[in-house]
Amino acid sequence: METEDVIRSRGNALLKRVGAVAAHKERDVLLLEGDRLIEDALSAGLELEVVLVAESREALASALRERGAPVRLVEDVLLARVSALETSPGSLALAPRPARRPLQDLRPDTSPRVLVVAGLSDPGNLGALARSAEAAGFGSLVVAPGGARPFSPKALRGSMGSALRLEVHTGAEVPAIAEHLASTGYRQVAAATRGGGDWRAFDWSAPLALWVGGETGLDPAVVETFERVTIPMQGGVESLNITVATSLLLFQAGGAR
Repeated sequence: METEDVIRSRGNALLKRVGAVAAHKERDVLLLEGDRLIEDALSAGLELEVVLVAESREALASALRERGAPVRLVEDVLLARVSALETSPGSLALAPRPARRPLQDLRPDTSPRVLVVAGLSDPGNLGALARSAEAAGFGSLVVAPGGARPFSPKALRGSMGSALRLEVHTGAEVPAIAEHLASTGYRQVAAATRGGGDWRAFDWSAPLALWVGGETGLDPAVVETFERVTIPMQGGVESLNITVATSLLLFQAGGAR
């Protein structure tokens, strides 16, 4: 490998671009950090803009080039400096954000089970929910505005690639989401800390949209007509972490046929 092919300047335009994407200044570009996410993106058919690989990982660079990926080697210290992680994995990529899916494309015949997330601020939790949704057999994720973004770097890492494989719908406000789901025949179910039907005996038959709220919960005015489901607590426990509780509900729902 020729020396001039290796990025060795802190002022390099590509490194500055990575910093801008990491700082959320370019919201239509994904930052994919680590071999696994890059592999998931390639498998999902995303056109990678560039893949930056640590100079010490030339074998990885060669393997990616053989697959047609646009690879540039970067001095290890410089790549670690732009990494969003405490320990750089030695690889990252930039890719265009997947095209926004219109809410109108969400239909029971193609997506019988949907997870709707509103008001969740932690991107790591959102990514974990995407991962659980895919694992439980849910094909679509709807994320209302005002919370974490499903394609932010932390959410993507938390999803372990699930956000790249699910049908992800964003942009529509909560009332519009509820109206569309109702008009197309989905049963709408709100996860409630208390007062809902026992999750173990609940009717999880599809088409179904499971709604979960973040730190402030779901708007009562929107969900007043929804069915409600609850995981009863024992002992002195008042509630579960949202990723734990929702994952339990997702797998219970996914097992219903």
